[in-house]
Order: sequence, then C-alpha cells, then structure tokens
Amino acid sequence: MIASRKCPFERGSLLLRNEFRSSASLAKSISPPILWWFCFAILFATIASTLSTDRTFDFKNYHFYNGFSVFHDRRGLDIFPGQMQSTFFYGLDIVYYLIFTFLNNHPMLINVVLSLPYSVAAVAVFFIARPFAESGFHWPGLLSAAAAVFGLTGVANLPTLATTASDLVPGLAILIALARWVTLENADRNTVSTGLGVGALAGLSVALKLTEAPLFVAMALAIAARYATGKGSALWEALAFGVGGLVVFTAVDALWLWGNAKAYGNPIFPLMNNIFKSDLIPPEPWRDLRFVPKTTLMALFYPAYWAFRPSTDVSELFMRDPRILLGCASAVAIVFVFSGSWIRKRAAPPVGGVESLAFSLAIMFLVSYALWENVWSIYRYLAIQESLSGVLVLAALPILFGMRGRMWAATGLFALAVIWTARTTVYPWWDRTQRGPQALSVQLPTLEPNAMVLFLDGNPYAYLVPSMPSSAGAIGVIGNLVHPGSPGRLWPLIETAVRDHQGPLWGVEDPVDSPGAADAALSSLHLARDDECAPVITNMELDQRVRICRLRRE
Repeated sequence: MIASRKCPFERGSLLLRNEFRSSASLAKSISPPILWWFCFAILFATIASTLSTDRTFDFKNYHFYNGFSVFHDRRGLDIFPGQMQSTFFYGLDIVYYLIFTFLNNHPMLINVVLSLPYSVAAVAVFFIARPFAESGFHWPGLLSAAAAVFGLTGVANLPTLATTASDLVPGLAILIALARWVTLENADRNTVSTGLGVGALAGLSVALKLTEAPLFVAMALAIAARYATGKGSALWEALAFGVGGLVVFTAVDALWLWGNAKAYGNPIFPLMNNIFKSDLIPPEPWRDLRFVPKTTLMALFYPAYWAFRPSTDVSELFMRDPRILLGCASAVAIVFVFSGSWIRKRAAPPVGGVESLAFSLAIMFLVSYALWENVWSIYRYLAIQESLSGVLVLAALPILFGMRGRMWAATGLFALAVIWTARTTVYPWWDRTQRGPQALSVQLPTLEPNAMVLFLDGNPYAYLVPSMPSSAGAIGVIGNLVHPGSPGRLWPLIETAVRDHQGPLWGVEDPVDSPGAADAALSSLHLARDDECAPVITNMELDQRVRICRLRRE
C-alpha cells in the first residue's frame, strides 16, 4: 500500500542541517577517527531519537522471529511462519532479537543503539573520501564529512535508520574493508596479506546478507584491475581477497547452510531452487522481479527514472533520489577520462595517484550497480553504493573539469550537487510504531499450550510467536512461499500437519487488507471459524484490524 502522509525526514530536514553544521564545526580541524566518530554518532543518534521504533514488514515477518527461534528451538512446532524469510541467515536477527527483548521498555534507547552502525559507516566513508578531497578541494576535512553525510542521508539509508530493514548494517563490514583498502592503496602499502585481511572483512558482509555479494565481486575486480595500471601484485591481492572472503563466509554460514540443506535439500532455500531443486517447492529461482528494468533502454538509464520524479520503479513506496545517478555519472566520467588519458599517453597514471584510485573505485561502483540491477533492482539493497555517491562526485570533479589548482570552482560545484540533491530527494515512509512505553507489545487471548496457530493470509505475523505458549506451533498457510494447492511437497505437508493435530486450532487474519484470503485457506484445509474471534492488540498494527479466531473442523 502506498503511504500518503508526509515523510518525517522531510519535516526534519532542518534538524539534519543544523546538526551537521554543529558537528562539522566541531570536527573541522580534527583528524583522529574516534573524534570524527563522536561527531557522526551525535548526528545520527539525534535523528534516531526523534523517530519511533521499527514496525516494518521485515521486522514483523522474520527479523524478530528468526532471532527468537534460535534461542527457542522451534523445529517440529512451526512451518515457515515468517514465509520464505523464515530460512534466511539468522546472524543479525539474533542481535536484533536481543536488543528488542532486553531494551523493550526503552524504545528511544533501541533507536540510539541501532543508529551506531551509521556513525561507523560515516567514518568509513569519510576516510574513503579524504584522499580525493585533499587533492583538489578547499576544506578537505569538511568536504569529506559532507560526502559521508550526503551518502548516508539518501533514500536507501536514512528512512531505514534505526530499523531492522537497513541494508547498511550488513554491508558495514565491506564498507570498512573498502576504507582500509583505499587508505593503504593511497599510500601504496597494500600487499597480498592486506588483501587477505580486507577480503575476510568484506566476506563477513556477504555472510550476514547475500545481497552484499555484488559488492564483494565488484571489489575483487577493482583490486584486480590495478594490474592493468601497473601494479604487479594486484592479481595476487585480488586472489587473496577472494580467499579471505570465502573462508569467513564459510566459517560464519556453514552451520546455517548445512541445516538448510539437510532440512530442505537446498542450502540457501528457497533461493536458486532452479539449481538445488528442493522438492518442497517448484524448481524456480525465487527472485523478486517486480523492479527489474523492463527494456534495454530502461536498464541503461535506470537511475534517471527515479532521479527526476517520484517513482516506484525500484521501491514499493514513492521515492526520488539523484544520488545513484550522480554516482553512476561520476564513475562513467572517471573511467572515460582515465581511459582516454591512458590511450593518449600510452601509459597508466601512477598506481599511488588519486586518479588511479578513483578509477578503481569507479569500477567497483559500476560493476556492483550492474550486478544489483540484473539480480534484484530493489533500491534498499543499494545502501552501500548510495553511501559512496558523494565520494564519486568528489573524485570525478577535478578529473572531469581539470580543476587541479582551482579549488574554489571544484568546491562550489560539489556544494551545488549537494544542495540540488537535498532539495529534490523524496523519502518513502517505512512503517514505524506510534510512540509508547514499549517497542513491541502484544496481547493475545489465552491460547492452550498445545494449540496450533495458522497465519491465513500473506501479511507478516511471525512476531506474534514469542507471545504464544512455548509448546504452541505456528504455520504460515499463505504467503510468498506457499498457498493452497501450490506445487511441491510443502502444501501437502501443511495439510497433513493440520489434519493430524490433536489440539485446538486458531487462525490469524486481516480481513480488510487481504479480503477472501483466509476464506480460501480455511476452505482448502476443511476448517471454519468458530464464534470466538478477538482482535490482536499490538502496537505493530496501528488500526487493530488483525484478529485471531478459534477454528473448528468441517
């Protein structure tokens, strides 16, 4: 459903500008990372404290439940209550579950804690931007900070601040790895051993969320591309980077992969089931293709589709943001000018120069964007690329316009890009709770210990499971993984589980948002509502449309 109310980030833009000015003035002449982190931490914690807590689809559907299920073995009780996301890697979900459980009575503190990765990311982007800012701009420290804030206040990042839907959090490790690599490469100090360490750090991001894989592949290619600019060890460094990432990914995800393979016949179930062919579901890729470009022309100029007008091309909600367009245009300009100079001079610029470093960063940005567009095209998954958009602009301006020595002009153009972007960005409104004493509150009618609760439509209900008796099971009857009569063994498995259950049955539904879905599910399972229905009282459903009904067999 498209939200119609005004986004809080537009209302709070003045706060953002004032906070940034105060933080920047304090940090203008400070270089130690801990002090820059302090300034960014104050900025993002202040913004987060003005927001209410998370009630996004992902939080309600699986982030809270998946963490809960790790600590309370739900095997044998539940059947995909979080839909297909029930099987996603649970590493970060454990952290989210602990935060929301132990700090549930302190919602503002939860937001402040969840804002900390943004401040760390800002420090990483600051140090990625610093070599480019120092080479062609006035006030390099201030502009590096501006580039960091510019990237981290885009549509992929700021609206998900202090929510479990943020893709910046799993991507943080690869952003830190990139900052480390850029710092060492600028000093011509990268070696095979540093490549191994940077790769290990980047591999952690892929382990936490597979959507970070395009960034990992792109960074490996960017490191390897240094060979073409005259760095003889670049290919070995890229190989070490890949090995380091693979080792960490395997160490972190091995138990999860093995568990999925054993339970479902697919280690990353249900993804890529056209390859692994679990018989529970059809042998399909199980990709969300709603946002993939429909034509070649659209694919070539896709960032322009949401840069100049509000759009739902890459998001469920209307948004507008020119950051990725600026990043792509800057990266293309860097590659074009660098290659042209290379051809004319018949020699690549020095490996340690900022032009060569900008070329590598541009390759990483463009390759990761191309892979993203081909595989997902979901804008939230561009959080790391978006955070680097200001850096690409800083890197491109002196190269594109030959502004070495004309720092006022370069600084002015960067300021204009920031102002234009700030004035034109339209933020989507991701669901948040109303302010209250708890981050998550749920009141269910008294359920029997051996009850079975059926989720009868595709809305997210798995967050209810921790409030049920520990011996009560939950089944996702309809969702993005299964529905009545769907091919494969999963639907017959659900039918058998419901038919053989000896205890009471309950059904959860939202008849307003999903009219008729529950009726179809009940009919397929030969069940009907009893007279006893009650609303689910929770701050996760602001209008209390969700209800739970006792069921009887027909």
